[in-house]
Order: sequence, then C-alpha cells, then structure tokens
Amino acid sequence: MSAFARTRVINSPPIVAPRRRGKTLARRKYQQGRIFQKGRKRTDEWLPEESAYLQFWRDVPGQAEPKREFMSLGICRTRTIAERAAAEKLEQLGVNSAQAFIEATSNITFKHQAEIWLKSLANRKRNPLEQTTIDTRRYALDKWMYPFFEEYFLADINNRAMKEFVEHISGLSPATIRDYSNIVKTVVASAINEDGECLFPRTWNEEFIDAPTVKHQRQPSTNQAGMDSILREATGQYRVLYALLAGCGPLRAGEALGLEIGKHISEDCRTLYIRQKAKRGKIQPYLMQQIGGWTPPGCGD
Repeated sequence: MSAFARTRVINSPPIVAPRRRGKTLARRKYQQGRIFQKGRKRTDEWLPEESAYLQFWRDVPGQAEPKREFMSLGICRTRTIAERAAAEKLEQLGVNSAQAFIEATSNITFKHQAEIWLKSLANRKRNPLEQTTIDTRRYALDKWMYPFFEEYFLADINNRAMKEFVEHISGLSPATIRDYSNIVKTVVASAINEDGECLFPRTWNEEFIDAPTVKHQRQPSTNQAGMDSILREATGQYRVLYALLAGCGPLRAGEALGLEIGKHISEDCRTLYIRQKAKRGKIQPYLMQQIGGWTPPGCGD
C-alpha cells in the first residue's frame, strides 16, 4: 500500500482524488492540513513570539483512517514564514511528492502489466527470447502469480507483498522460488513512462523477503552403467544420438540434432563444430550460448 499524505498548508477547497484502501481503489476527499498556534484560532491575530505547528494526515497500511500527525515548526514571526517552513518540511519527508501521487492514483494491475511484459519479450529487438522460454514464464504466471496477485495493483507490490508471495510458494524448490520472485520483480520494473523511466522504483530487501538460498541445485544425471543400459535399448540413429549426448560434455539434444556431416565434422573426424540447433522440426542458425569448434572428451585421444 502506498503511503500518501493528504494535506494542504493553507485552507482551500478539498480535492477529490483516488484513495487506496486495502486492495481496492476507493474515492475520498483529501483532508486539509493546517498551520496553527496552540490555543488559538485561525481568525486570531498571529503572535510572532509563539511556536507554530503543522498538522497533516498520512495513510498508514492496515488502518481504516489516515494517521494524524503534528510537527513543530519553531518560532515563525509571520504566518507566511510558517507556511514556507511547513512546505519545506513536507518536501523533506516526501509528503505529496510526485512519486507518492503516481503510486496512490495508479490503477495498473499486476496481470495487465505482466501481459504487456510477455509481449515485449518476443517483440523486442535486443536479445529476443525464444518461444519455449516465454511459454515457461506464461505457465509460472498462470499457475502461481496471477492467482496470488489477482487483486493487486502494481503500485502495491512491495517488499511486504513479495515476502507474502515467497511464503505462498514456500513448498517449491529454492531455485524455483528465486526464478518466480525475479519474474515478479521484472514485471514491476517493466512499467515505464514515455521517457523510459520506471514508474514504480523498488529497493528490494532480500533479508526482509527471506527467500531460501539456492545451495545444492538438483541436476539429474546418469552413470556409465545407466548409459550402457540406455544404449542397449536404443536402436538405429537414436543409438548414435544418445552416444553423442553421453560422451560430448555440454552438447544439448537440439545441438546434436542440428549436426550435419558435411558441415560440422572436421576432415580428420576428431572435432565437431556446434553452429546450429534443431528445434520443433526447424534448423535455427544460432545457439543459446555461441560455441566455437571443440573436441569432445575421449574423441581426440
């Protein structure tokens, strides 16, 4: 929830503006702040030797009514000087700042911004993602994030909301929790204005969020006996494919399927050149990580 002070240094007609309460957007009149001297009315003559005070209202998460706060301005010889001092205090506190106003009046939902973000991943010119990666992120949004953040405005997603989300998905592996949390943070950061500046800047507090650390990430693998059993069951071209995957270290399945005998095998048959991959029945002339020529372990001895 965005904290936003509702105040006016001088008396003026109340301003009607959106106000956030819980996860909904209600409308309420701004309450007026005032400068006063204790025991005196506004119609009374200003006393140069008396202390001046500022009263203003601030929204506090979890409270139905805004919190009323007071601040001493010290000795101000005139009301004008007191108003100027009050304005400076409000500026120092960030009260009525442009950022606070943006977050208090924004009606961008998490789901709406996430859909914009997903489209940008495929359409951007700089490092566009493959469809399989986008599909994986779509699954994560549909299954875990949309149900949890369904009623959230983007401005309401802060460290507390992130902590609650991490607790919600605590049954998943630490690596998955890290990846899903990063997706939420990226969606929040993707909301920008026409100048390309972030609308909702956040300083994420990892200690407060308390997500589990990734220590021993599970990487399924097999041993020599397991590989021998796989090769015994495989037939024809599949046996060659599995043998390549087993003996060539970082070679991926798509990269193995993209090998062409006349193009990617050296004349002495000791080096494979990984320059393309096969995906969904199509050859893609690029790799996830660009790799030059390399000699598979055990093939160059």
